[in-house]
Amino acid sequence: MLRKSSSTLLILVLFSFIFILKNHLKGDLYQDENHYLPTAVQFSSQPIPSLHLLETYEQLNTPIPFILGGWTIKVFGENIQNLRLLTFCLSFILILIFIWTSPDTTPVRFWLSLCGLLIFPNYYLISVFYYTDIFAMLFVLLGLVYYLRGSHLFGAIFFIAAICSRQYMLAFPAAIVADGLTNSLRKSASISGFIKNISSNKTWVYYTIAVLSIVPWIILWKGFAPKALMIAQHYAQNQLTDYNPGYVLYAAAIIACYYVIPEAIATRKIHYYIAYPKLHPNYFFTMVFGISLLVYLCPAQQAYNEYFTWPYLGYVDQLMINIGLDGAPKQIIFGLLMLITCMRFISPHINLVSWLFIINTLLLGKAQLSWDKYSLPLIMTLWFLLMFDKYWFFYVQKPVEGKHIDKGTLHYS
Repeated sequence: MLRKSSSTLLILVLFSFIFILKNHLKGDLYQDENHYLPTAVQFSSQPIPSLHLLETYEQLNTPIPFILGGWTIKVFGENIQNLRLLTFCLSFILILIFIWTSPDTTPVRFWLSLCGLLIFPNYYLISVFYYTDIFAMLFVLLGLVYYLRGSHLFGAIFFIAAICSRQYMLAFPAAIVADGLTNSLRKSASISGFIKNISSNKTWVYYTIAVLSIVPWIILWKGFAPKALMIAQHYAQNQLTDYNPGYVLYAAAIIACYYVIPEAIATRKIHYYIAYPKLHPNYFFTMVFGISLLVYLCPAQQAYNEYFTWPYLGYVDQLMINIGLDGAPKQIIFGLLMLITCMRFISPHINLVSWLFIINTLLLGKAQLSWDKYSLPLIMTLWFLLMFDKYWFFYVQKPVEGKHIDKGTLHYS
């Protein structure tokens, strides 16, 4: 209780300082706000949006952030400061949920998790400007909290809200479904046993419904987003087949930089990566071969075009180029970072965090652009789950004399 109270006070002071530093969130429109504000104004005229408005509003992501933005404008007036206050308050609420729903874990993992989320550069940006990411992240976190508590109806509802804020949030309920089905398969000696297991525990049904909530939007737009707008922004011409494996490479590298490496250092799990090739040689050499092909055949390159003219893949890419790493050396580093990330999450003891990484990262191959912040919802989830022993780490402890260690057992520090 003392830890949660003190961290809440610290966050309150931090947010107050930022609020003052940012001149009470006043100022000119910033980047995407130039088209997000008019969309919120458009929704303010229809508190309950019509089907026509949902079909024709000119944004690529689903509408809850603009519906809530429209309500805010309707009540407080058309001012970007009001919309920024909305995202700023939601960001503060997200951090409070992160703190107060955490278990009584070790202080190291608690503070590491909290700091790991806050130091992600884009978390600050999406909190002080009217961006849509914080809405989706808040709903994802609430969905995860209710999933962990066993309140699956509410968990599914919040995941549906997340998907109605940004489409690719469907990765989170999809990961829960995959984890549930995998666990049932492990416990089954036959197909009939598997069917019996999934019939007796229908948790996966709630989250399958959440995943399928993307279908009405696909029907409405005849694709994953309005086709005309996608073409105008030089997005995929064929929504079903266009895929960029280079974005997957960079997304995995981002996870290594912002989560895997800090976690390994802070929790002293570096020896896990040293031991991994010997413990799981088939997995390791398959990863090396696959990632090598990815680096050679599908290097990570930004979608530089008339709509998007920033040449970097994201902040990590920009840093590498600024220190003189480009071309093949940079791609090899991305590959090594992806290898570290895959070693962290993929083993015979695959669990929920494994599926979260796999599905989220693969889904980013369908993204419009490569961007560090697209991995932020996953980063938030990983830091949150680090505090829960059951979902944290599969680690094979060194044998202790006189004691038997089951390789399937989870061990924590």
